[in-house]
Amino acid sequence: MLRSGWNLRFADPSLTQAQVFVGASMVALILVLGERVHFLAVPFYSSIFVFAMLKLNPRELIRLEIFVLATYCAAIAVRVKLFSGDLDLPLEAINAVLVVMGSVWFALAAGYISNLRARLRDSVHTIEQLAIRDALTDTWNRRHIDALLISELQRKARIGGALCVCLVDVDHFKVVNDRFGHLVGDAVLKGVAACIRAQLRATDQLGRFGGEEFLVVLPGTSLNEARVCAERLRRAVAELSVLPDPKLRVHISIGLAECVLGESCEEYMARTDRALYQAKRDGRNRVAIGEREEPLLA
Repeated sequence: MLRSGWNLRFADPSLTQAQVFVGASMVALILVLGERVHFLAVPFYSSIFVFAMLKLNPRELIRLEIFVLATYCAAIAVRVKLFSGDLDLPLEAINAVLVVMGSVWFALAAGYISNLRARLRDSVHTIEQLAIRDALTDTWNRRHIDALLISELQRKARIGGALCVCLVDVDHFKVVNDRFGHLVGDAVLKGVAACIRAQLRATDQLGRFGGEEFLVVLPGTSLNEARVCAERLRRAVAELSVLPDPKLRVHISIGLAECVLGESCEEYMARTDRALYQAKRDGRNRVAIGEREEPLLA
C-alpha cells in the first residue's frame, strides 16, 4: 500500500491505526495457533503500544485498548478449549494479568504522550506566529510580508494574472508621537492596521513594512480595481477617531503600482516607493500611481 501510494488517500498516510490493529490481530492468532508461545504476547503487545503512542490520539488509543483486550480474551478462550489438558492454567493467568495490566499502563502512558504532543503542536504554532507576526499591530511582519510578495511575484511569472501592491504611510506620524506620546502613536498604528484589514479581502495580505508604513499585497487585482481599493482604504482611515482630540483625524498616503511581467521585486518596490513619495509631495492624504515608462516584455 505504501509503495503504490494508495495510503495517501487516507487522513493518516502512515496507516498507524491499521497497522496496530492488524498487529494485535496477529498476536491473537499466534496465541490461538501456538500451544507453547503464549509468552510472546506480552512483548508483542508492548511493541504495538509503543508504536501506537507515537501517532494515535487518546480516542484511538482507547479503541485499541478495547480491541487488544477483546481479542486477547477471545484467544485465551480458544486456547483453553483447544489445549485445556496441556495448559499450565496458573501460568496462563499470570500472563493474562501481565497483558491486561501492561496494556492499561501503555494506554495511559500513550494518552499522556498524546496530550504532550498536542501541547507541543500548540506551542510550535504560537512560536511560528510570533516569528511572522508584528507584535503591535498583529499584521504580518516585514520578513513574512516580503516572502508573501515574492511568492506572488513568482506565481505571476508562472501563470500570469494581475498583481498590485499598496505602500501605505501614516501622515505626520512623528508629530503624533511628539504631541501625544508613543502610547497614542501605538494606538494609531493599531487602529490604522485594523481599519485596513477590515477593508481587504481574505486573499489580500497586510504587513507592517516598517515604522508607520504598511504593505498591502493585492493578488489577482487590476490597476483600476486596486485604485478603487486604495481610495476606500484612505477614506476609511480618515474616518477613524483614534486621537485624544476628537476633532483631529489620521490620514494616510498610498503609493500604488501594478506589477509588470519581468520586473524584479526590487524594481517593483522601488517604483511603489516612488509613488508613495509622490503622494506625499502632492500634499498627502491621497493615492499616487507608480507608472512604468517602458513596459517590459515577457
